[in-house]
Amino acid sequence: MERRKFVLSAGALAASGGIALGTGAFSNVEAERDVGVAVTDDSSAYLGIKPGDGPNGNYVDTTDSDALAINLTGDNDNIGSGLAGGEGLNANAVTGIADLFKIQNQGTQDIQLEVAPLAFADADFANFDGVLGVLLVPQIGGVALDYDMSWSPPVNLISLSELSPGDEIDFSLAAFAIPESAVDSVEISDEIEITAEEL
Repeated sequence: MERRKFVLSAGALAASGGIALGTGAFSNVEAERDVGVAVTDDSSAYLGIKPGDGPNGNYVDTTDSDALAINLTGDNDNIGSGLAGGEGLNANAVTGIADLFKIQNQGTQDIQLEVAPLAFADADFANFDGVLGVLLVPQIGGVALDYDMSWSPPVNLISLSELSPGDEIDFSLAAFAIPESAVDSVEISDEIEITAEEL
């Protein structure tokens, strides 16, 4: 009997020792892992901001920091005196430019996208020499829009309920300049803010 007690006690001691050693407890670990982070231009980033696919994408230019910019002036090398010679919008006219630029979710998760402002204006009220208005128009297909106009003017905002990975939204532009004296009397130099947040 004494031998059986000894064997059972030795077995219990070995089992409890195995449990204590098998907890994975440690007091120090040093490990090295690679981290790769790249900064890229707007068109290749996780939130892709790109010129439109057609010829109207040429109205979008890049700044010195490779950021996308709508450029409807003679300074745009894609359309200015270097190519077709156009230098701006017509006076006493409404101009539409379809498929100007697009924003695409090139990340891995659903996002809520906000773009502000969508409308820009300049007016020379002193002599009423001109009024210039520009409106960015989202073209989205199946993605639902939620307009939030509760902000104080002149800020306006468009919020998309969801942009899944691979989804994109195309923007067109509508603009007017009146009267004829608007030439060289009004201009717009502003910024849009594009914000994406994880859903």
